[in-house]
Amino acid sequence: MDKNKFVLSVLIAVVGLLMILNPGTFIAFAVIMLGAASVIDGIFIMVATRNLVLDPNYRLTMTIRGILNIAVGAVAVILPLLTAAVIWKIMAYVLGGYLLVSAGLEVYGILKLHRNGIMVRQSLIETIVLVILAVVLFVIPSKTAGNIIVRICGIALIVSGLVSALLQWRNRPITVVPDSVTDEPEGSETSGVED
Repeated sequence: MDKNKFVLSVLIAVVGLLMILNPGTFIAFAVIMLGAASVIDGIFIMVATRNLVLDPNYRLTMTIRGILNIAVGAVAVILPLLTAAVIWKIMAYVLGGYLLVSAGLEVYGILKLHRNGIMVRQSLIETIVLVILAVVLFVIPSKTAGNIIVRICGIALIVSGLVSALLQWRNRPITVVPDSVTDEPEGSETSGVED
Protein backbone atom coordinates (compact mmCIF):
# COMPACT_ATOMS: atom_id res chain seq x y z
CA MET A 1 0.00 0.00 0.00
CA ASP A 2 1.31 3.42 -0.92
CA LYS A 3 0.83 5.30 2.36
CA ASN A 4 1.06 8.72 0.67
CA LYS A 5 -1.76 7.88 -1.75
CA PHE A 6 -3.83 6.42 1.09
CA VAL A 7 -3.43 9.58 3.23
CA LEU A 8 -4.16 11.80 0.19
CA SER A 9 -7.33 9.80 -0.50
CA VAL A 10 -8.50 10.24 3.11
CA LEU A 11 -7.71 13.99 2.95
CA ILE A 12 -9.76 14.30 -0.26
CA ALA A 13 -12.70 12.63 1.49
CA VAL A 14 -12.31 15.01 4.48
CA VAL A 15 -12.31 18.05 2.14
CA GLY A 16 -15.48 16.66 0.55
CA LEU A 17 -17.06 16.33 3.99
CA LEU A 18 -16.15 19.95 4.82
CA MET A 19 -17.72 21.04 1.51
CA ILE A 20 -20.98 19.35 2.51
CA LEU A 21 -21.02 20.62 6.11
CA ASN A 22 -20.05 24.25 5.46
CA PRO A 23 -20.20 25.28 1.79
CA GLY A 24 -19.95 29.02 2.55
CA THR A 25 -16.58 28.71 4.27
CA PHE A 26 -15.31 26.44 1.53
CA ILE A 27 -16.33 28.96 -1.16
CA ALA A 28 -14.47 31.75 0.67
CA PHE A 29 -11.43 29.47 1.01
CA ALA A 30 -11.64 28.60 -2.71
CA VAL A 31 -11.69 32.32 -3.66
CA ILE A 32 -8.58 32.92 -1.53
CA MET A 33 -6.79 29.90 -3.04
CA LEU A 34 -7.67 31.01 -6.59
CA GLY A 35 -6.32 34.45 -5.73
CA ALA A 36 -3.04 32.94 -4.53
CA ALA A 37 -2.82 30.81 -7.68
CA SER A 38 -3.46 33.94 -9.77
CA VAL A 39 -0.56 35.76 -8.08
CA ILE A 40 1.79 32.81 -8.71
CA ASP A 41 0.65 32.59 -12.34
CA GLY A 42 1.20 36.34 -12.77
CA ILE A 43 4.75 36.07 -11.46
CA PHE A 44 5.40 33.14 -13.83
CA ILE A 45 4.03 35.13 -16.77
CA MET A 46 6.26 38.11 -15.92
CA VAL A 47 9.37 35.96 -15.51
CA ALA A 48 9.05 33.35 -18.26
CA THR A 49 6.04 33.55 -20.58
CA ARG A 50 6.27 37.14 -21.83
CA ASN A 51 9.75 36.52 -23.26
CA LEU A 52 8.79 33.51 -25.42
CA VAL A 53 8.10 35.59 -28.54
CA LEU A 54 10.00 38.68 -29.68
CA ASP A 55 6.83 40.41 -30.94
CA PRO A 56 6.36 43.65 -28.88
CA ASN A 57 2.55 43.32 -29.00
CA TYR A 58 2.75 39.82 -27.50
CA ARG A 59 5.16 41.06 -24.82
CA LEU A 60 2.85 43.99 -23.95
CA THR A 61 -0.22 41.72 -23.81
CA MET A 62 1.53 39.20 -21.54
CA THR A 63 2.90 42.01 -19.33
CA ILE A 64 -0.63 43.41 -18.89
CA ARG A 65 -1.91 39.91 -18.16
CA GLY A 66 0.84 39.27 -15.62
CA ILE A 67 0.28 42.55 -13.78
CA LEU A 68 -3.49 41.99 -13.74
CA ASN A 69 -2.97 38.44 -12.42
CA ILE A 70 -0.82 39.71 -9.56
CA ALA A 71 -3.11 42.67 -8.71
CA VAL A 72 -6.46 40.82 -8.85
CA GLY A 73 -5.01 37.78 -7.11
CA ALA A 74 -3.58 39.88 -4.27
CA VAL A 75 -6.92 41.65 -3.80
CA ALA A 76 -8.73 38.26 -3.84
CA VAL A 77 -6.46 37.02 -1.06
CA ILE A 78 -6.32 40.15 1.12
CA LEU A 79 -9.90 41.51 0.99
CA PRO A 80 -11.80 38.40 2.17
CA LEU A 81 -9.37 38.04 5.07
CA LEU A 82 -9.93 41.64 6.19
CA THR A 83 -13.63 42.22 5.58
CA ALA A 84 -17.07 40.67 5.89
CA ALA A 85 -18.58 37.80 3.92
CA VAL A 86 -20.26 40.16 1.43
CA ILE A 87 -16.87 41.21 0.08
CA TRP A 88 -15.80 37.70 -0.82
CA LYS A 89 -18.98 37.29 -2.87
CA ILE A 90 -18.17 40.51 -4.74
CA MET A 91 -14.59 39.29 -5.07
CA ALA A 92 -15.85 36.01 -6.55
CA TYR A 93 -17.63 37.98 -9.31
CA VAL A 94 -14.60 40.23 -9.88
CA LEU A 95 -12.28 37.21 -10.01
CA GLY A 96 -14.67 35.42 -12.40
CA GLY A 97 -14.75 38.45 -14.72
CA TYR A 98 -11.01 38.76 -14.58
CA LEU A 99 -10.56 35.07 -15.42
CA LEU A 100 -12.64 35.60 -18.58
CA VAL A 101 -10.47 38.61 -19.53
CA SER A 102 -7.35 36.57 -18.79
CA ALA A 103 -8.65 33.73 -20.97
CA GLY A 104 -9.18 36.22 -23.82
CA LEU A 105 -5.62 37.53 -23.46
CA GLU A 106 -4.37 33.94 -23.33
CA VAL A 107 -6.14 33.19 -26.64
CA TYR A 108 -4.20 36.07 -28.22
CA GLY A 109 -1.01 34.63 -26.75
CA ILE A 110 -1.84 31.15 -28.07
CA LEU A 111 -2.28 32.51 -31.59
CA LYS A 112 1.10 34.27 -31.42
CA LEU A 113 2.84 31.22 -29.97
CA HIS A 114 1.29 28.93 -32.59
CA ARG A 115 2.47 31.21 -35.43
CA ASN A 116 6.00 31.02 -34.02
CA GLY A 117 5.95 27.22 -33.86
CA ILE A 118 5.78 26.97 -30.06
CA MET A 119 3.66 24.23 -28.46
CA VAL A 120 0.32 25.61 -27.25
CA ARG A 121 -1.30 22.53 -25.70
CA GLN A 122 -0.68 23.60 -22.09
CA SER A 123 -1.83 27.17 -22.79
CA LEU A 124 -4.99 25.83 -24.42
CA ILE A 125 -5.74 23.67 -21.37
CA GLU A 126 -5.10 26.69 -19.12
CA THR A 127 -7.56 28.78 -21.15
CA ILE A 128 -10.29 26.12 -20.88
CA VAL A 129 -9.70 25.84 -17.11
CA LEU A 130 -9.89 29.65 -16.76
CA VAL A 131 -13.26 29.76 -18.52
CA ILE A 132 -14.64 26.87 -16.41
CA LEU A 133 -13.44 28.52 -13.18
CA ALA A 134 -14.98 31.84 -14.26
CA VAL A 135 -18.36 30.20 -14.87
CA VAL A 136 -18.16 28.44 -11.50
CA LEU A 137 -17.28 31.72 -9.75
CA PHE A 138 -20.31 33.40 -11.33
CA VAL A 139 -22.65 30.59 -10.23
CA ILE A 140 -21.29 29.83 -6.74
CA PRO A 141 -22.09 33.11 -4.91
CA SER A 142 -25.77 32.50 -5.62
CA LYS A 143 -26.84 31.06 -2.25
CA THR A 144 -28.96 28.14 -3.45
CA ALA A 145 -27.15 27.16 -6.64
CA GLY A 146 -23.72 27.69 -5.10
CA ASN A 147 -24.44 25.52 -2.07
CA ILE A 148 -25.93 22.78 -4.25
CA ILE A 149 -22.90 22.77 -6.56
CA VAL A 150 -20.45 22.76 -3.64
CA ARG A 151 -22.33 19.94 -1.90
CA ILE A 152 -22.47 17.85 -5.09
CA CYS A 153 -18.72 18.36 -5.54
CA GLY A 154 -18.25 17.44 -1.86
CA ILE A 155 -20.16 14.18 -2.33
CA ALA A 156 -18.07 13.40 -5.41
CA LEU A 157 -14.85 14.06 -3.46
CA ILE A 158 -15.98 11.87 -0.55
CA VAL A 159 -16.86 8.99 -2.85
CA SER A 160 -13.67 9.25 -4.91
CA GLY A 161 -11.50 9.64 -1.79
CA LEU A 162 -13.06 6.64 -0.04
CA VAL A 163 -12.90 4.45 -3.16
CA SER A 164 -9.25 5.38 -3.69
CA ALA A 165 -8.42 4.69 -0.02
CA LEU A 166 -10.23 1.34 -0.18
CA LEU A 167 -8.33 0.36 -3.33
CA GLN A 168 -5.02 1.34 -1.71
CA TRP A 169 -5.89 -0.72 1.37
CA ARG A 170 -7.05 -3.70 -0.67
CA ASN A 171 -3.95 -3.74 -2.88
CA ARG A 172 -1.49 -3.53 0.00
CA PRO A 173 1.19 -6.22 0.03
CA ILE A 174 0.53 -8.94 2.56
CA THR A 175 3.61 -10.21 4.38
CA VAL A 176 3.61 -13.35 6.48
CA VAL A 177 5.94 -13.33 9.45
CA PRO A 178 7.02 -16.89 10.38
CA ASP A 179 7.01 -18.04 14.00
CA SER A 180 10.57 -19.29 13.73
CA VAL A 181 13.24 -19.83 11.12
CA THR A 182 15.63 -22.78 11.26
CA ASP A 183 18.57 -23.56 9.07
CA GLU A 184 18.98 -27.11 7.80
CA PRO A 185 22.48 -28.57 8.27
CA GLU A 186 24.47 -29.22 5.10
CA GLY A 187 24.13 -32.67 3.59
CA SER A 188 20.74 -33.31 5.08
CA GLU A 189 19.01 -32.88 1.77
CA THR A 190 17.10 -35.98 0.73
CA SER A 191 18.14 -37.58 -2.48
CA GLY A 192 16.36 -40.09 -4.63
CA VAL A 193 16.78 -43.85 -3.97
CA GLU A 194 19.36 -45.40 -6.25
CA ASP A 195 18.65 -48.74 -7.96
